[in-house]
Amino acid sequence: MAHVLVVDDSPTVRLTLRSWLEPAGYQVAEAADGVAALAQLTALPGPLVVLLDYQLPGLTGFEVLQQALAARRGPPDYGYVVISARHGEFPPAFIELLRRLAIQLLPKPFDAEPLLAVVDFVATRLEVAAALRASARPDLSPGA
Repeated sequence: MAHVLVVDDSPTVRLTLRSWLEPAGYQVAEAADGVAALAQLTALPGPLVVLLDYQLPGLTGFEVLQQALAARRGPPDYGYVVISARHGEFPPAFIELLRRLAIQLLPKPFDAEPLLAVVDFVATRLEVAAALRASARPDLSPGA
């Protein structure tokens, strides 16, 4: 089962999401701000589903995503889901980036069922991408 990084400044949100994700079989890591999120993204290997709040201390979710992509922490090994109650306030450049990368948006508040459905979807997409990459590698074993 995929790993999930929950990036949200609210301890209550992080605890709630962990309480939904772990029983579903996901291993969960947390970050409370944008700087900690980048540190976790550097430390955690893919495949990784990242639940990313937009409004964070230090760096916004947009800035985290931009820096993560610059550090090669994006698709196909890292799948992002933006979780936010302020989706109506996103700058146009952020909306365009979400569209271009087919990043899911889950408006707050939400219940466990839609969260688990979107995490399952993104995790499956990461697993399929990894399997396709593995099957496309040439067989370099002797006699192949």
